[in-house]
Order: sequence, then structure tokens, then C-alpha cells
Amino acid sequence: MQRKRMLKLARTPSFRDSPVPTIFLQGEPSLPAKTETMQKLRERGIYALSDGREFVAHAVFRGGYVFYTPEDWQLFGAYAYESDANGYVRWNGQPDQWRTEDLIDTSRTARSRSRSNSKSN
Repeated sequence: MQRKRMLKLARTPSFRDSPVPTIFLQGEPSLPAKTETMQKLRERGIYALSDGREFVAHAVFRGGYVFYTPEDWQLFGAYAYESDANGYVRWNGQPDQWRTEDLIDTSRTARSRSRSNSKSN
């Protein structure tokens, strides 16, 4: 009787005794969290918001973009909005309701701001 008991204990363990975590056996394995990636915008691309305002996108080295009104772009003015590398748009350093994914590409491109391209009178 004791020998049968020892043989039973010496058998190959069932899958329930395996070192595989039970979380993978009892349900679907969890997938890694989706990382947010910012929409890639065209340099000097003119984009519109749903309220009709338009902006010229300019990439910055830290990741993200600054957005100029078309008039400020032509006159070398200051930018109106900026975005971070995650696509969140800020105005005067404060978060705004818009994200770069809310911008609609107008398929137009602003002229280069290079002073060498400007006409001299």
C-alpha cells in the first residue's frame, strides 16, 4: 500500500503543478499598455481646427510642434500654440482642449520663413 502511494507521488506532475503562472491559464494574457504616439505633422503644413482657425506647424527639437497663425508665420511673429511630444496642445504654457490629432490637414504648405527667400524693395 505504501509503495503504491510512493509511485503515485513520483509521477510526472500535472499541468496545474507547472511553474507557468496561473494568470495565463485562467484567462487571456494581458497585453502591454498602448503607448501614446503623437501624430506626425508636415513641416510648414497648414492645419485647421474644427472651429475654422488655421495654423502652420513647425517641428521643434525637443519633440512636438509650435503652431503659428498664417499671418504670424509670414511676418516672423510669435507662435500661438505649442505641443509636447505626446501631442497635447498648450497655449501660454497652459493645457488646452486640443490635441495634435484634432488638427485637419488642409493639404496646403506655407512658404519657407527663410529671410533669403524674401523680396527686397
